[in-house]
Amino acid sequence: MIQIAILSADERLVEMLRTSGLKASRIDATELAAYARASEVPQVLVIDVRGRDQLPSGLSAFRRQHPGAGAVLVVSSLDPRLMLEAMRAGVNECVSEPLTPTALDEAVRRVLTNTTEAAGQVFAFVGAKGGVGTTTMAVNTAASLGRISKGEVLLADMHIGHGDAAVFLGVEPRFSVIDALENIHRVDESFFAGVVEKTGAGVHLLASSSRPRHAAPEPGRVRALLEAASKMYRTTVLDVPRSDMTMLDCLNVATTIVVVTSQEIASLRNAANMAETLRSRYGTGRVKVAINRFHRESVIAHVDIERAMGGSVEHLIPSDYRSAIEALNAGRPVALDKESKLGSAFQKFAKDLAGVAKERVERPSGMLGRLTWRRA
Repeated sequence: MIQIAILSADERLVEMLRTSGLKASRIDATELAAYARASEVPQVLVIDVRGRDQLPSGLSAFRRQHPGAGAVLVVSSLDPRLMLEAMRAGVNECVSEPLTPTALDEAVRRVLTNTTEAAGQVFAFVGAKGGVGTTTMAVNTAASLGRISKGEVLLADMHIGHGDAAVFLGVEPRFSVIDALENIHRVDESFFAGVVEKTGAGVHLLASSSRPRHAAPEPGRVRALLEAASKMYRTTVLDVPRSDMTMLDCLNVATTIVVVTSQEIASLRNAANMAETLRSRYGTGRVKVAINRFHRESVIAHVDIERAMGGSVEHLIPSDYRSAIEALNAGRPVALDKESKLGSAFQKFAKDLAGVAKERVERPSGMLGRLTWRRA
């Protein structure tokens, strides 16, 4: 059964959907506000604004926190001002009077069809400052997930210019993220197949561009690109530039956002600020902190880091400068080296991040094979 929440005083809307075989229940404005902070929400929210001239105040917060949920608006008439406000709030469909069970059912099912396509996990990596190893984390996480995931993994270098993911993977891509953004109207599976670079690490790379671009990308194009990637790939890893506010404001689709920092005061201070900003935008549960190049003998201890971050920091990647540099120069992620302590740490981190329950040396086929991993 499908869970539909209806924000309305009209009980007939509930009955209309129930007669169509959909599981629907009525909520009030206080419940909508609670949903914005909850981890589990209805698949579709139906908002009745008949007789009102504005949207509920909690709708925008709900859509920001839960971009995977759909929204259907029920209106008395198609008022242009209200329609523009609804589009900005992330409403997917609109139904106007005279209202019929068929029209409402079709609108809800169209939303369900679109939202259930976005089944892929998306992991975004953002650095606290330059030089903390954000690209190293993103590349090695993607390579690890490429080994344990049954579906294809996409690594998107979201630096508009001069990103380094291609160097880490030892490839020279013909196309870049700029090509994808400039042709967003053409983005589908065949288009992705043409612009991504297949790498020896088992990862598809959407690379940064080497040609300069002075204008910031349009937020709508960035969001459309990330949503398309999440629907076409089972797993997507994003290397996100920390100073590009457009990119940081377009991570609604992300399953988890990882703030990468190192074990020194300036990085930790920036990481705390970055994490706080992202948590206020996307919710506490979706933002994690990872310490790269961690030294247990450091003057700044693990407990000090957690105090600075205002919570637990579980992801600690050990420092091994030599292995990291050798892997970079070879164009082969260190995560692919089973004998490396650093590689093993990246593999464990990737499993924890993706919610992989168990690893098998040989995966059985059929149902048992599908049970060797689970989504977080």
